[in-house]
Amino acid sequence: MKRGLSIVLVLMLLVSLVPLPALATGESYETITGSIMFNAGHDDMETDHPCPFTYSDGYFTDTAYRYRQDLATVTMAMCLAAGNVADPERYREGPANLEGFFEQIGFSDFEANADFTTRPGRNTFGVGIANKEIRVNGEKYTVIAIGLRGCGYYAEWAGDLNVGLEGEHTGFAICRDKALDFLQSYLAKHSEITGKIKVWCTGYSRGAAGANLLGGALDDMFMSGASVGKNVTLSPKDMYIYTFEAPMGADINKVGGRIYENIHNVINYNDLVVRVAPECMGFARYGVDHVMPSAKLDANYAELKDDMLAVFNTFENAGKYRIDDFKYVTVTPGATADKIISGIRGDVMTQGEFLDVFVEKLFTKVFTTRAEVYAAQDDIQELVLPLIGTYPDQWETVKQSLATNAKDNMARLISSLMRGEDSAVAVVADIFLDTMRDAGITEYNAAQVKEMVRPLVQMLIRIVTACPDEMATLLYNIVGIMSAHYGELGMSWMLSIPADYMSSKQSGTPYEPLPFTDVPDNAWYRADLVNTYERGLINGTSAGTFTPNGIVTRAQVVTVLYRMAGDHLGVQHRRRQGLYRHAFRRLRQHNARATCLVPLPLR
Repeated sequence: MKRGLSIVLVLMLLVSLVPLPALATGESYETITGSIMFNAGHDDMETDHPCPFTYSDGYFTDTAYRYRQDLATVTMAMCLAAGNVADPERYREGPANLEGFFEQIGFSDFEANADFTTRPGRNTFGVGIANKEIRVNGEKYTVIAIGLRGCGYYAEWAGDLNVGLEGEHTGFAICRDKALDFLQSYLAKHSEITGKIKVWCTGYSRGAAGANLLGGALDDMFMSGASVGKNVTLSPKDMYIYTFEAPMGADINKVGGRIYENIHNVINYNDLVVRVAPECMGFARYGVDHVMPSAKLDANYAELKDDMLAVFNTFENAGKYRIDDFKYVTVTPGATADKIISGIRGDVMTQGEFLDVFVEKLFTKVFTTRAEVYAAQDDIQELVLPLIGTYPDQWETVKQSLATNAKDNMARLISSLMRGEDSAVAVVADIFLDTMRDAGITEYNAAQVKEMVRPLVQMLIRIVTACPDEMATLLYNIVGIMSAHYGELGMSWMLSIPADYMSSKQSGTPYEPLPFTDVPDNAWYRADLVNTYERGLINGTSAGTFTPNGIVTRAQVVTVLYRMAGDHLGVQHRRRQGLYRHAFRRLRQHNARATCLVPLPLR
């Protein structure tokens, strides 16, 4: 049975997947409305705040390769709920908001990993999972929902600075590995979950980086023929990965291929975090980026913004929408602190455009190699960790106070950095001491803080020397730049933009593994078939069938070999020869008359 199919499959190479039109469904699905609590906000991050959502099992009837606004919106509600509860005294109840969300939408068997219920550390990562059985066209699926902690994680923030020397971002890879391990442990523990599953995964910020890498890992597992669980099958078309404000943490050399388009990254163009770690250092995101409205990218931004603000102002912790208050600052090198600021203008560029310029200069004029970033990461982590303080809630005060103090002392700070290290250390230490006092951190004296900030000052001097205007602009707008990353802003966009806003910007058709209805998900040859179909080396016997048990004709094998020759144009002669000789050896192993089937010259 396997012989004929093997004759074709052994000729092929590894690549990506292909689209499949979504199947219509005749099921009737209940719509559930509810409200989650989340720990994030512009002006009040000390308490949890409510956020509405709408959910339906019907959101999972479509292929994961097609972006859905309704699914994306409820997924963002899940990722906000996946943050720790705000009260630091309740850190053992960290996933309580996520568990409450799952209960409202009928998911059960909620479990959280140990990191979600213990005091956060540098390399911890909270993961919460629940499941629900649904039916699509009468067929049973179990949806495995995975919420990855992306806010309220405090000391974990230091792990974001662990970029590593090469390949993927080391700190974010830790998140991916912890999430995958817990998912596999969950499936092993719940042996009652069998058959086809759908994975629904999300995260915000650091959690988004973990979700992005987890999605890439699950796609890679499918491509290699590996299974995520012993008695379950998972197809990429059933992996619904939605990330929000995700930094770039994947290896840029490994993100190609349409298989990853089941990973949807919703990002704000005005957010600094989505530019970290930078592409010029070899980082990228798996999947497709879906960009929220901005003044730079949308001609009808004013109208879209009005709709967003109508929702934004309903959040009790929303505060002020600051992004469009951005001003560009220029400085006069060598001037005294009272005259160093040359101008402050709001008509030069938008916040997003500035961040593009700043990041590009930062990683071409200041840090020119990844090794330089790696060399600085430990010093910055050691500075960050004491600022977090004895209690986790101090970190929130630190972030707000440090931003305010830096802006208020912008001219003095820029001037001191231009005068030299000793002058700058004194000024920066004063700013940090004020911040620590605001946060109730009292165990460090002035001399200790000066030594703590010295590596940071050395870095800031390099930045000011290379791009003084950009550094001053960053400090002046730091509160607004931080505000672009807050969850209720993103949720306001998700609740207000038209249903087709994101998808209207997409080109091409949704992507799915195979159009063949006669190829089971657990077929022994499925991974090889996906690879060969993607390259265009083989087609089905019709638009929807492959006929896996059919007889392979000589003409079909010749056609495949001819396509392979075209597929490898430009490859060195020896490599092409080796490829064909290997194929012929494999053909002979299957008792095929390879020498009679080869009209193509090998010279």
